[in-house]
Amino acid sequence: MNRRRFLALFALAPGLAACTTSKTPTTTTTTMTPTSNFPTPTNTPEPPEPPIALADDALNGDFTPIDGDQSDLMTIGFSLLGSPNTTAGSDNLPAKPNTVVSPVGAAAAAGVIAEGAANGTTKIDPKQLQPAWTMWHPWAGPPATTPQDIPVIAAVARLLAVPEVPIKPAYRDTIAGWDVPIETGAITQENLDGWVNKSTAGLVNKSGIDVTRSDINFVLQNAITFAARWRERFSANNTRQSRFTKTTGETIMVDMMWLSRTTAPYTVSDGWRGVRLDYTDGQLAAFVLIPDADPGQVTPTMLKQAVSQLCRPNETTGLVRVGLPKLRLTTKKDLIPFLQYLGLAGNIDLPTMTNANPVDITQAVQQAIMLVDEEGTVASAVTEVGGLAGAAPGTIPEQPIDIIADRPFYLVIGDVETGTPLFLSRISDPAA
Repeated sequence: MNRRRFLALFALAPGLAACTTSKTPTTTTTTMTPTSNFPTPTNTPEPPEPPIALADDALNGDFTPIDGDQSDLMTIGFSLLGSPNTTAGSDNLPAKPNTVVSPVGAAAAAGVIAEGAANGTTKIDPKQLQPAWTMWHPWAGPPATTPQDIPVIAAVARLLAVPEVPIKPAYRDTIAGWDVPIETGAITQENLDGWVNKSTAGLVNKSGIDVTRSDINFVLQNAITFAARWRERFSANNTRQSRFTKTTGETIMVDMMWLSRTTAPYTVSDGWRGVRLDYTDGQLAAFVLIPDADPGQVTPTMLKQAVSQLCRPNETTGLVRVGLPKLRLTTKKDLIPFLQYLGLAGNIDLPTMTNANPVDITQAVQQAIMLVDEEGTVASAVTEVGGLAGAAPGTIPEQPIDIIADRPFYLVIGDVETGTPLFLSRISDPAA
C-alpha cells in the first residue's frame, strides 16, 4: 500500500447522492476478543492535555475551488479542506498537516445569505442546501463536551442585526424555515463571544469575528456540536505508540487505538481501505477511509463512492482489525474565498433580505474542533459571516481485515444511510 498519506473521513451524513435514502435501520452485533498481539501496556499516567484555545489559531485561508454542483456537501467540504500539500500554507503561513471543517455549517451560512440574493445571481440554490442544516433534528439536545451514550447534535443559529438595518418580513419568514431567528441589538465582541461559548458548551470559546477589524452591522452565526460514544468502545489498555507514515515518507510514533477483532462494515477495493465505526444509536457513524493513492489525487466523487460502499444497504460486513489514532484537531478557516467563489462576498446586493443595499460581506470564519478517543467523538464548528448593509458601493473473511490508519486518511462523521458529511477531516500527522 502507498505509505505516504492516509485520509480519515468522519461523516454524519444524510444527503450524499451516492448513498441510499432508505430510513429502515439495521443492527449489527459486534464482539471484541482480546488478543495476545498487544504488548503489555505501561501504567504510567499521562499528563493532562492542555485545553484547546481554538480562537488563537492562525486564520487559514486555503481554498481550492472545485467545479461541479456547489450544493453538493462533499464538494463544499473538499474546497474548504484546500490543498493537501503540507509544506506550504496560504497567507505566507506554514500549512497545518491536519484540517477539520463542517461542510454543513458552511453550506448553511452560504444558503441563508443566498436566500437574500436575487435568483440566478449566485452559484448555489439555497433550497437544495436547507435540508443539510435541518435534517439533524432527531438528535437535538444541549451541546456536550464529552461523548454521550445517546448521540447529541446541537445545531443552533441566529442573525444578529443592529436596529438600523431593515430586514424584510419575507426574508425573516424564509430563514425561519432554516431555524434561524433574527435578533436585534448591538454588535459587540462580548455579545458574539458569549453566544459562541454558550452554543458550543465552551468547546469554541470565542467568536471568529473581530468587531474592531471592519464596520459590521449584522452577523450571521451558526454552531453545530456532535457528541457520541462508540457502539463498541476501544479499550484504553490497548492504546499504544504505533508507527504512522507521513506524506513525506517520514515515520513517526502516534497513540493508536485498537480493536483487535470486531465485526463491522468495511471496504478493501477501488483504491480504498476503510471501515465504518458506528456510534451507540446505530444511525450515526465515523467513516475511516485510507486511500491507496496520494490524497492529493482524491476527488469528491471518489470519496463519495468510497463512503457509499459503507452505507446501508450497500455495505459488506466482516471481521476486521481496526487501528485508529487518537485525535485532537482544530482549524480556523477564512470563508471569504469560499463565499467569493459563490458570488456571496464583497459588495453584493441582497434585495430579498434588505433595502439597505449594497451589502459588503467583510468577514467570514469557521472554527472547528474534533476530539477522538477510546470513548467516542466530540466535534464542534462555529460558522460566522459579518457584513455592512448599506455600504458604499463481499464474503466475510476468516481472518480479520486490517483497517489501520497508519498513513494519511480522511475521517467523515455522518449518518449511516446517506453519509452526509456533518464533519470532514483530513489527517496527515496525528501527532501535530
